[in-house]
Order: sequence, then structure tokens, then C-alpha cells
Amino acid sequence: MFGIWKGIFLAAFAGCCWGTMGVAAQYLFENCRFEADDLTALRLIGAGILLLLISAVSEGPRSLFLPFKDKRNIRDILIYGVGVLLIQYTFFIAIHASNAGTAAIMVGFGPLMIMFYMAAAKHRLPSAKELFCLVLAVSGVALLVTKGNFDSLDIASAGAFWGIVSAAFGAFCTVQPKAVIERIGVSLVVGWGMVVGGTIACFFTDPFSMDVDWTWASVGCYLFIIAFGTVAAFWCYLRSTMYVIPSISAILGSFEPFSAVLFSFLILHTTFNGYELFGAAAIITNMLILVWPDKNAIKKLSAEKNQ
Repeated sequence: MFGIWKGIFLAAFAGCCWGTMGVAAQYLFENCRFEADDLTALRLIGAGILLLLISAVSEGPRSLFLPFKDKRNIRDILIYGVGVLLIQYTFFIAIHASNAGTAAIMVGFGPLMIMFYMAAAKHRLPSAKELFCLVLAVSGVALLVTKGNFDSLDIASAGAFWGIVSAAFGAFCTVQPKAVIERIGVSLVVGWGMVVGGTIACFFTDPFSMDVDWTWASVGCYLFIIAFGTVAAFWCYLRSTMYVIPSISAILGSFEPFSAVLFSFLILHTTFNGYELFGAAAIITNMLILVWPDKNAIKKLSAEKNQ
């Protein structure tokens, strides 16, 4: 039971890290002339290097290259790195083709895709509680990003399509690295994966020639983005899949918009209305329900971990 609590906390904390990262990124976009594609490349490279440095200090420099002694690890890390990059890239395309609200709602379909995968590949049907929590999570996200005004959404076909594609990549990157994580650990998988993704991004953009305003505030925001919004978020999220099934981790990722709204209010003084409060309440309720799994869920989790 303690392991399930730990997994739920890690997944929820990862969502909060992503949400607060969005607030920092918004500040850089609005006040420091940053561009999304350049920040994505810098984010992945900086976070990957930071995570590898932490691993080198804690486990020794030689440990960094241990994964490359097994071709399976090289293959899985490369796939994960490409996946991480594609999550970011397709999400920004979705925003460009429609708007942020549409993109966020489409990405909310990620948990549903994971449930379908678990049903097809693992012969595990989602429980009624998981489906109910999925509805709560998607509803909460929808209310938070639209403020209850669905007329403002532009469900353009291109925006909806790329949003769903981003959700699919997110679901894939939740399930795909599980085997390699068990072999070499979360830190090395996420660290090398981000370095791979950031390096690939540099072939399409030159983030080191950005004409931006580097101030103490912008440096602080960038360091926050790589340390908490990327390293801590991805590490905690993937680590959570070792304690709870991936679909629950993905549902708890809905804490991202909740924390984004909360910290936008506290830091950027953005106001939010009753619809947003209701959306936040739905997300919190979703977590409280998942915190107390029934006996059947615990049995299923134990059976899957033993497979």
C-alpha cells in the first residue's frame, strides 16, 4: 500500500512541476523574447546534462556509459529521446494551428490511450474507478484551460489532430521506457533521452544564437525549467510507473494545468473564475479517489509487477 501512495505522490508532484514550469516559460515568452522552439531545445539539452551530472556525482562518472554496453539500452534510449522531442514539437504545432486550450484538451486523451494499450497488450481492462477518474481529469483540464467558455475554443482539424498526436507520443513515452528503466534506472534513461532529443532539435533550430534578454530573472526561470519543470518532473513521472500502473500516472498528470492556474494566480496575479475552481476541485477529487485503491486494484498491480 505504501508503494501505491508513493507512486501517486510522485505522479502528482510531476504534474505540479510541469505546471509551474509553464508559468516560468510564460514569463520568458512574454518578457524576455524567448521562442518556443529554441527554449524546447535548450530545455532538453540543459536538463539532460544536469541529470547526467547528478548521476555522475552520485554513482560515479563511469556509470554514465554503462547503458551503452547493451544494444537494447541504446535502442530504447534513442527511441525515448525521439519520443520526448516529438511530444514537445507536436504540442507546439497544435497550439499554432488552434490555441493552447484546444491543445491541452486533446493532450488530455493520453490516459485514455494508455488504458486502451493496457487492455490490448496486457489484457487488463480499466476499472470503473479508473474510467470515472479519467472523466474527472479530462473535465477538470477542460474547465481550467477554457475558464468555462467553450465558445472560445477553435477546434480546427489540424489543431485537434496534432493535439491527439502529442497525447499519443506522451502515452508512448509513459509505457515504452519501462523495461530499460528496470535495467539501468530512471536517471540515466531520462538524462540520455533528453540529450538525444535536444541534440536532434538543434539540427532544426540554433538555440545558442537566440536574441533574448538574459537577466537574473530569466536565468532563474530557465534554471527552474530544467531543474524542476524537466528533470524532477520526468524523473518523478517515470519513477511513479514503478509503483502504480501507467494509466494512473497519466491521470495524475492532470495536476499540470491545476498547478499552472494556481501559480499563475500567486505569481503572475492571473485571476480565475468559478469554472476554474470547479475544474481544480475535480482534479483534486480525482487524486483523492486514486489514493485509496480497492483490494482488487492492489491485487492487479501486484500481478502485473510479477509478470
